[in-house]
Amino acid sequence: MAEELPPSLFNILRGDLRDTRTEINGRLDGLARDMVTAATLAQVQANQKERDDRQDARIRDLETEANEREKEQRRIAEEQRKAKAQQFFSIGLAAFGVLGSIISAIVVWSVTSGLQQLVGGTP
Repeated sequence: MAEELPPSLFNILRGDLRDTRTEINGRLDGLARDMVTAATLAQVQANQKERDDRQDARIRDLETEANEREKEQRRIAEEQRKAKAQQFFSIGLAAFGVLGSIISAIVVWSVTSGLQQLVGGTP
């Protein structure tokens, strides 16, 4: 029995069974590999969605901060415009007061010199 026997039907079936097992195991390995890939893909998609959500939140925060800065800048510009208008109004009022004082001085001087001429005094 130590010598090599020609392949019998049992040996042929055993070889076919081994080949079938190898093929089935290969297919199951491929299926398991695809399942791992699907699970990995799902994890990657979840991670990407989380990153996108964080990025969207950061963008919203930046937009909100930009809007607040813009509002603050507009408020400051409006205050500066009001302060400048008040300064010009004060300057104009002071100039009008000076002009009124000069006109009053001229009128008083004219009236005084006219009265002095009527009374006969020297101007």
